Amino acid sequence: MTSQGKVKLQVWSLIVVVFVLGAVTGGSLDRLYLAKSDSLKSGGPGHRGPGRMIEKLKTDLNLSDEQVGRIRTIFEDSRKDFPPSRFAECPGFKESRARTRSRVRETLTPEQQKKYDEINAQRDAEMSKER
Repeated sequence: MTSQGKVKLQVWSLIVVVFVLGAVTGGSLDRLYLAKSDSLKSGGPGHRGPGRMIEKLKTDLNLSDEQVGRIRTIFEDSRKDFPPSRFAECPGFKESRARTRSRVRETLTPEQQKKYDEINAQRDAEMSKER
């Protein structure tokens, strides 16, 4: 084989290797993205949604099963007004959140209400820091 033929073979080999590595990397990143997306949809780590919030409230406030059921219904009703695709800056969002919080408070005992208010104050502070 001539030296020019060897160079062509090396160039084409390099192109094939780069293409294969790109395909493998792209496939891996796609899998990672899909796994993260599924985790967020199911309420996994990093998810901000009613499932995560209900679990946190259940733990922090020691909710009964009946309270959990009522709160889940309240959150589901609230999400009909403002689907997850909308942002907190939307008109009416604060009012809807206030109504939801008020309805949740109604299902709680006075001791749970105090803790719930503290949780909401902390959550509001965290949200204002993120903006």
